[in-house]
Amino acid sequence: MNLLLTYKCHPEGASDPFTSLLPAGLLTLDAVARKAGHQVTLANLSAHSWRKVRELMKKLRPQVVGISQFTHNREESLALARLAKELDPRCFVVLGGPHATHSWQEILPAHPEVDAVVIGEGESTLVELLEILGEGGDLAQVAGIALLKDGKAVCGPPRAPIGDLDSLPLPGLETSLSYGVDYRRQLEFVITSRGCPASCLFCSSPLFWGRGVRFRSPASVVGELRMLKERYGLVYFSFRDDTFTADKRRVLEICRLMREQQLHLAWNCQSRVNAVDEEMLAAMKLAGCECIQFGVESGSPAMLKALGKRILPADVERAAAAVRKVGINLSVYLITGIPGEGEEDLRQTLRLIEKIKPQDGQVSPLVYYPGTRLFDDAVHERVVPSDLFERKEGEGFLVRKDPFVERSRETMLKTLLRTGRKGAYRAGDFDRQRALLGYCFVTEMLAGEALEQDDNWPGALALYKGMQRKEPKNPWGYLLAGGMQARMGEFFAARESYAKVLTLVPNHLPALVALGEIALAEGDAAAARRHFKQALKLEPSDESAREGLAAAGG
Repeated sequence: MNLLLTYKCHPEGASDPFTSLLPAGLLTLDAVARKAGHQVTLANLSAHSWRKVRELMKKLRPQVVGISQFTHNREESLALARLAKELDPRCFVVLGGPHATHSWQEILPAHPEVDAVVIGEGESTLVELLEILGEGGDLAQVAGIALLKDGKAVCGPPRAPIGDLDSLPLPGLETSLSYGVDYRRQLEFVITSRGCPASCLFCSSPLFWGRGVRFRSPASVVGELRMLKERYGLVYFSFRDDTFTADKRRVLEICRLMREQQLHLAWNCQSRVNAVDEEMLAAMKLAGCECIQFGVESGSPAMLKALGKRILPADVERAAAAVRKVGINLSVYLITGIPGEGEEDLRQTLRLIEKIKPQDGQVSPLVYYPGTRLFDDAVHERVVPSDLFERKEGEGFLVRKDPFVERSRETMLKTLLRTGRKGAYRAGDFDRQRALLGYCFVTEMLAGEALEQDDNWPGALALYKGMQRKEPKNPWGYLLAGGMQARMGEFFAARESYAKVLTLVPNHLPALVALGEIALAEGDAAAARRHFKQALKLEPSDESAREGLAAAGG
C-alpha cells in the first residue's frame, strides 16, 4: 500500500532542535513497513506551511496516512488528519504515539477524520493493519488498535510487546522517499531499550511501553553505531532511552565492544541517580560518554515523594559525586510548579544545585499528560475535566499557574547558570581524572574545551595534537584541531586536519562544510563550491552547505 508516515510539531517547537525532528519511532515504522513490501514516504512537516503540506499530500495521494501525535502537537496532528480526508475521503487515517494511545476514547468520537488509533508499540500492529486493509478484512480483529464501532470507541485485543527488539530493522539502514527529513540529525538519537524501571507520577512511559524494560543486545547497539558512523559519518550520539543505565551488565558490555572495535564515538545519555555507580561511569567515559543527564526534579524530599520519584537528595548527591570524580559533564532536569511546592522546597532545590554543581540543566513547570497518574488523580479529584486535552490552549496544560511557578523556574535557571560556571572542570580536575582512568580522549576533549573557554588557544591546540599522537585513528583530535586552527587563521593546517578526518570518517558532513568555509575565507570559490557540492550529495537538506554554495556562486 502507499503509506505516508508524518509528523508536524506545534509552531512553538519548530525551532527546538529535538521537538522539530521526526519522532524516532516513525523511522522504525518506516523500516518495518518497507520490509513488509509497502511503498512508504516519510515526511517531517514541522517547517512546512499548510499550503506546502496541502501540495505535498495532493502529490503523494497516500492510501494510508500514519500521524505521530504527542500532547504538544495534538492540534497539528488532527489538522493533518482533516486535510488528508478533505483531499481524499477514502484515505485511511491512523494516529499513533503517546497522546493518541492514552486519549483514544476522547479522540475517536470527537474526530471523524481519524479512522483508528494504534495503541502503544506500533510496529507489529501497523504491518497487520496494512495487511488487513489491503485484503478488505475486519479491522476490529487487529490487536493493538482502537476504532469506532457503531458510533462507540472500542479497543481491539491487546498486542503483546515485541520480545526481541533485535529483530526490528535498524532505522537508517535504508532510506525511503522523504520530505523535510534530515537523516543525519535524526540518526544522532539512538534508542537501545523500551520502558523504564521507574513509575514517576508525571510520566506516561510505563503505560505506553508496558511495565518493565526490554533491551536490545549490546551487539545490536554497537552494530547500529558502527553502521551510522560508516554510512552517515556520525561520530556523536545521544542515547534517548528513558534510563540507559538500567542494566549495568549490558552497559559494561556495550562500552567494552565500543572500545574493542575502536569506534571512537562521543555520546551522552539519560539516567536515574540510583542506576549508576563509579565502575559503570568510568567504563562509560572510557567508551566516549561526555555527558549524562539525571532526572533530579527537586531537592525537596517532600516534592520527590509527591512526584513518585522514589529517590532522596542524598541519592542525587552520591550520583553527582561519582560523575564528577570520573569527569563526565553533569546535566540535570528539574521540575517546578508541583502541588504543595513552596518557598522552603525551592530553597532545598537551590541548595542541592549549589552542592552538586551541574554543568548544565533544564527546568520545566509540571504539566499534565494523558496516561499519567498525575492526570488520572486530577480527573478523579475533579481538579481538571477528563476532556482537558480536547481544549485548544497551546502545547500543554500547567498543573499550577500561580506567580510562584515562573519565579521559581527563573531562580533555578539563574542558579544553574551560576553553578555551571563554578562547577566547570579545571586543570587539577583533569589531572585527577587522568590519574584515575589513564588516557581517555573524552578527558582531553573536555580539557581542551576548558582551555578554549579561558582563551588559551595555543594550549588547546597543543592538547588536540597530543590526542592525534596518542590515537591516530581517532577523528576527534583532528576535528577539534581543525576548528581551532581555522579560528586562529591557520588555514593550511586546518585543511590538513579536516582532510584527515575525512580519511578516517569519509562521510563526515561537518568536515566537508568546514573545508568549504575555509576555501571561502581564502577566496577560492571553485574549491568552496566543490566541497559544498560534495556535502550536499551527502545531505541535500543541509542548510550550511546550501548557504555556503550560494555564497561561493554555486
